[in-house]
Amino acid sequence: MSTARSAPALVAGAVLGWASAHAVRRFDGRAGVAAAGAALVGAAVIYPAARREVGPGLGVEAGVVLATTALTAAAVRADSAAGRRIVAAGWASHALFDFLQGPSHDSRLPAWYAPLCAGFDVAYAGRLAR
Repeated sequence: MSTARSAPALVAGAVLGWASAHAVRRFDGRAGVAAAGAALVGAAVIYPAARREVGPGLGVEAGVVLATTALTAAAVRADSAAGRRIVAAGWASHALFDFLQGPSHDSRLPAWYAPLCAGFDVAYAGRLAR
């Protein structure tokens, strides 16, 4: 997908990510951290769930799911401000994963999904960390 064609998906994802994190920030304390972490794990599960077949990238994707689960568990154990920052770092790193993953022939995800998700992740991380 060209940069010009991915820009609208990136912007749309950023708007959705900011609004979603704003809603999650309304939960107090660890409940907000747990909600943001659970959403991050859900975002990580999308890539392996969308595979057409088991391939070499599945191990990396499974590792990302395990890492986000561990990160969420650690964040929930921390105080709420630190937990929010930990989960925000996870969301920001997931944007990098989206960028590196991109569309592939063995995925059912459309080409616009990775830029939409990357925009969502960066905005979500930014709003959550504030």
